Amino acid sequence: MDFQHDKSWETLTRILEVKTTAKDAWNKFIDDHENTASKPFWKQLRQIDIETEQTDIVNWLQQMVTDNPIPKNIVAFWIGIFKIADNDKEIPTIYFVGADNYNKDDIDWSCDPAYLPENRYVQLGSLQQIESVIRTDEENYEFYDWILPLAYCAFTFDEIIRAKLDKKPFLKTNRKIFVAIGHDNGDYVDLTSIV
Repeated sequence: MDFQHDKSWETLTRILEVKTTAKDAWNKFIDDHENTASKPFWKQLRQIDIETEQTDIVNWLQQMVTDNPIPKNIVAFWIGIFKIADNDKEIPTIYFVGADNYNKDDIDWSCDPAYLPENRYVQLGSLQQIESVIRTDEENYEFYDWILPLAYCAFTFDEIIRAKLDKKPFLKTNRKIFVAIGHDNGDYVDLTSIV
């Protein structure tokens, strides 16, 4: 089945704009793709425990900024998605850094971080689960590997920023911090700003 990259991207951004829960957004995103191609693994992807993982992510973020206070000059955060090679497999990994400049129309601001906290890397169980499931579809793996981790992380982190994050440690010196998430070597989306 040939997926349309533009259609999937539009679906991701449309659902993200609604500002619903991560679980609801993820299920709507899966529904849209299941309508394009019926696969046995969509049910597995719906069963990812987003809420529990969000608690772990919030704790990770809060501890990181407590241990590594954010400097005054930081105006944006980049949450990068990439893979680490480990023997014969790749492990999906995300990281969190800050920048002293931001441009909504040019992601180059994320390439030269000014805030590099310790413990900025994390390997989410959900991303490993997604990786394991999509590997079963060799024909569409490249497409899934592009869109599914980005959609999952965008929905998850956006809800965390909007509803679950204690913003005080993030805003000690700024009233607003922009946030973007994406693949280090490709596409990204802007999330809700921390205000």
